[in-house]
Amino acid sequence: MMFPKKRTAYDYDAYLYLIPALLFIGLFIYYGAYFNVYHSFFKWNGISRNMTFIGFDNYVTLVKDPKFIKAITNTLTYMVITVILQAVIGLFVAVVNDSLFFGKRLFKSLFFLPNIMSLVVVAVIFTELYNFNTGAVNEALRAIGLENLVRDWTGDPNLALFAVMATNIFTYMGFSMIIYFTAITQFNQEVIESAKMDGAGFLQLFTRMIFPMLKSTHSLLLILGIIGSLKTFDLVWLITGGGPARSSEVVSTYLYRSYVLEYKGGYSAAISNLIMMIALMMTWVQSRIQKKWDV
Repeated sequence: MMFPKKRTAYDYDAYLYLIPALLFIGLFIYYGAYFNVYHSFFKWNGISRNMTFIGFDNYVTLVKDPKFIKAITNTLTYMVITVILQAVIGLFVAVVNDSLFFGKRLFKSLFFLPNIMSLVVVAVIFTELYNFNTGAVNEALRAIGLENLVRDWTGDPNLALFAVMATNIFTYMGFSMIIYFTAITQFNQEVIESAKMDGAGFLQLFTRMIFPMLKSTHSLLLILGIIGSLKTFDLVWLITGGGPARSSEVVSTYLYRSYVLEYKGGYSAAISNLIMMIALMMTWVQSRIQKKWDV
């Protein structure tokens, strides 16, 4: 007859190691989420203890606020353009790098370097590059006789957001390149070589083999790009401050402005909750797309 093994104190030791992580998650994530939801139903300046319950008024005001709608529109534009171009450029560079006979490490390092630089440094560099009078971009245009294309890249409401997007793409395309390059090196090279022996050209290899086999990598970069776009703050704030005239305002800078500069604690809590719901919705859509790709 088999008897159950007697439990000892040692069996519970592993749970002790989980306590710090559980406390951290509970305090900074779950309590933080509860804190935001709770305070979004109040009119509150974010500092004092005086709060007035107003129900869903913050949310009603928010969805009717043209400044918030503008921030959402800018964020979606920022997301679509940067995610697509980072992936396209990263994939192109990864394929080119994989075809090199020598210098692969140096090539990868040069393209990945901006990704490990401080965003403050990147922002300062590009602010100087975009300078209307002395910036390298306008100086280059003047030097080649294209003075009609000289612009105030960060001061023009029609161009400011795109100037920040260009900076973002330059900064993070190296990350996409590394992810794609790593995935490509895991391919079964015998299959690739067999296709080449059967007469498949580069375009056929890329469209019919390489690109389809990177489905999971496309999905990974898509979800990381979505999350990164919703969180983007540093480059926008440091280069344009959300201006001019809020033309480059995104949801994170609008949230910061509302809470820190305008003392709208309850209103900014509603903003953060809507951002979270948008992120969850996009994650759900992406997961549905991933399931279809995996079929």
